[in-house]
Amino acid sequence: MSRGGHRAVPHTADIAVEAWADSREGCLAEAVRGLVETFADVEGARPDDCVTFVVTEESDEEVLVAVLQEVIYQIEVSGRLAVDVSTDEPTEFPVERVEVRLATVPVETVEQIGAMPKAVSVHKLRFGRIDGMWQAHIVVDV
Repeated sequence: MSRGGHRAVPHTADIAVEAWADSREGCLAEAVRGLVETFADVEGARPDDCVTFVVTEESDEEVLVAVLQEVIYQIEVSGRLAVDVSTDEPTEFPVERVEVRLATVPVETVEQIGAMPKAVSVHKLRFGRIDGMWQAHIVVDV
């Protein structure tokens, strides 16, 4: 069974999220959940659509930023909010890639409980394996 979680942590004028899991895919998913839960109450939300995309960035940090930026993009452009996430890293491809599926709802169907994110900051960004666990620290501009 996978061990993972996320939490918001104090950060001046922005939002900081920490996430952790046994695998990179699990940590990516926890980071998405952590980000969304800083500004929306998604408990009980039932997805009615999904967005699937592929990330091919070279570094782990770039992958994390690309996934979270897509979550923000979907809110701003499509009015869709990720309420569940799954990731897969197929091994049959020569290029480093992560397939991401965001299960979404219309943003207006959930209660907003915090400031909407504007962008992911690369300042103090961390994402990698530490002491046997994948860990992420993300600062998000609001």
